[in-house]
Amino acid sequence: MLFTIDFWLKILQHLPAITSFIGIIVGVFIYKKIDIGSKYLFFYLVIALIAYLLSRYIAIAFNNNLILIPIFGFIELLLFSMLYHRFLFKNSNRVFQLIIGVLLLLIIIDIATCNPFESEKFKSYGRVIDSVALVFISLYYYWKVLKNDVQKDGHILVFNGIVLLFFLLNSIWFLIVNFLVNTPNKIMFPIWLINAIAMPLFYLYLAYYIWHNGKIQKR
Repeated sequence: MLFTIDFWLKILQHLPAITSFIGIIVGVFIYKKIDIGSKYLFFYLVIALIAYLLSRYIAIAFNNNLILIPIFGFIELLLFSMLYHRFLFKNSNRVFQLIIGVLLLLIIIDIATCNPFESEKFKSYGRVIDSVALVFISLYYYWKVLKNDVQKDGHILVFNGIVLLFFLLNSIWFLIVNFLVNTPNKIMFPIWLINAIAMPLFYLYLAYYIWHNGKIQKR
């Protein structure tokens, strides 16, 4: 049969690249009209696509692309923390910056010590740190909304909720991968599948957010 399970799984593996490319195309056409927050999201989608293409090349050239996992986590946390700091929190306090600095340093240490060239010994916690940190950052934003420390905006509240949900799923997946190595496949596969579906949906939402922001700024 043409449309086998393997066929659909391969399609699913390519969807993040397709959806991030869609977001990049949207961003290119309206880049001058979008605000700083959407520009951070545009660069995030560019980096996501580059990471996907690099992972394919490195996997073929070196038969191993594991090093990209913590590196992407570092870039992801850096971009989203800058987005929240400069755009949503309107320049947060030094404690927030210090915490993010420490977390980024931990990911750098993880990159240096994760042993990516021996897959059977590979252990990386960079994506766990990244995802869990972004879950707490999004919760921190809701706390600031409740305290009336930031301006309430329905569109941004939805954005923050989607960030929270996506990185919560991400953190569960990477926690299982790193800490529960003996988890049965029947438990691993559904969680992987949910995460694999969530990623292109997240990228599509970011593309929509960028487009909507450009539409608002145009008025």
